[in-house]
Amino acid sequence: MTTDDTGLTVHRVPSGTMAHRVVAIVSEALSAGAQPADIAVLTRVASALLPVQTALTEAGVTHTAPLDPNVLQRTGVRTALAYLRLALDTDRLRRDDVLDTLNRPARKVKSAVTPLLPRGAKSSLGALEQVRDQLDSTHRERFADYLGDIRHLEAAITEGADTAKCLWLIRNRIGLGEAMDALDSSRTRPEGSSHGDDLDALEQLAALQSDPADFGAWLTERLRVPGESTGVTLSTVHRVKGMEWSQVVVFAANQGLFPHRLADDHEEERRVFHVALTRCRDAVHVIADEARPSPFVAELTSAGSEAGAGTHPELDGPGRPAAATTDVEVPPVAAHLDPDGQLVAAVGVDVVLTGGFAGRIVSLERGHVVTRVVDDGEVVAVRLPHGSRVTIDGISRVLVPPAPARGGEGPAGRSPSNRREVPTAGGRLALAEEEPDIDDALFQDLRDWRAKIAFDNGVPAYLVFHDRHLQVIAGRKPTTLRALAGCPGVGPAKLERYGDDLLDLVAAHVEA
Repeated sequence: MTTDDTGLTVHRVPSGTMAHRVVAIVSEALSAGAQPADIAVLTRVASALLPVQTALTEAGVTHTAPLDPNVLQRTGVRTALAYLRLALDTDRLRRDDVLDTLNRPARKVKSAVTPLLPRGAKSSLGALEQVRDQLDSTHRERFADYLGDIRHLEAAITEGADTAKCLWLIRNRIGLGEAMDALDSSRTRPEGSSHGDDLDALEQLAALQSDPADFGAWLTERLRVPGESTGVTLSTVHRVKGMEWSQVVVFAANQGLFPHRLADDHEEERRVFHVALTRCRDAVHVIADEARPSPFVAELTSAGSEAGAGTHPELDGPGRPAAATTDVEVPPVAAHLDPDGQLVAAVGVDVVLTGGFAGRIVSLERGHVVTRVVDDGEVVAVRLPHGSRVTIDGISRVLVPPAPARGGEGPAGRSPSNRREVPTAGGRLALAEEEPDIDDALFQDLRDWRAKIAFDNGVPAYLVFHDRHLQVIAGRKPTTLRALAGCPGVGPAKLERYGDDLLDLVAAHVEA
């Protein structure tokens, strides 16, 4: 470990040991005479505090405990834990867990299956297999895939899979990560924790409790431990402007968090990182995932001077391959450099990742690209955040996002609407020529669905969706959450609350 003259120490450690490193740093400071209130642990987003808060609780170190069990109700975390519970006891499946997981990822079967689910609070996998046999052929096949996912996870647990392996299967093989990425794609600002951040934090927690049977109850119990105002301060950077502590730990200085994967303004993200560093009076520790350090970390010290320095491949690692379609061949295109010599991200560009992995960019997303890599004969989707270093023609280049195309599709994969909305005398939206014609039958079904939702919640129908927004959906007929997020009026909250229902309604008309 090397500390420079300014009191800065950079720790590059395996992801699963980052929280343990915080405990070691804090414990050493307390042993040297510091008071808990003299120390702060700062993160980019709140969910990144989950492993830190839990690890400090385990170690008996008092802290402010900004998180409580309510964080487990966030969509990604709640769904992951529901999958675990289902696979752990397939003879007693909770109805709520089935409903939470059924369309995560979207399978377009929820509306067909829900009326057929057993009435009791719990049922068995055998009972769900009987429900499968009552469905039409299309829904039967999709529901069978869902039941197969649970069986596969159950088998993995029976064979001794630990919590980390189970969460990897849920995120990557079952596809929860892809579903959460789709929800995140509808967000335009990185305030708060994204669903991807939540899943990252959950995977770090797996290193603290390896038994999947105990994981959920263990985590809930730790989050119920109350905080103390005189304990170690746990906070996001945005909440501590103007405040100082003797010692500060900047936790999870990783790609995807500094800069945040949803942020477009990297200079503002660099400023946020700088704010975190300058909250200390005497010493600051920066802790980064050795496989995915933030590009800002490299700006702090020269190569080789940090604790645990070495090669740091941008591969997301065995526990986090990116969600993307990799079985479709993408033709190669020539690389293009900007005036500063940086590589402009484009689909089809061949790159070499740190560690010698050769791949081709197959998708442009908000804050990152997805690269198709073949490793030992297996095709792997690898997420590369903007700012990563790749090699082109033997020269190391910084990967930067393409400039937004006027009227085209931006890097987040969302097509902005380029039509002009003109209400007609009858209240129907007149669409420009580039918009597809409205499917009147689908539009009416969407209106009927909206009326039911409004009645059930005791709110006016327009608070659910305006007619003009339902008309666009009835024209475009989106079949994925990403496509639905590109429709006007479908923001992050509505995408999460109503996305499954809308996709089910559209699917019924597309397949008719």
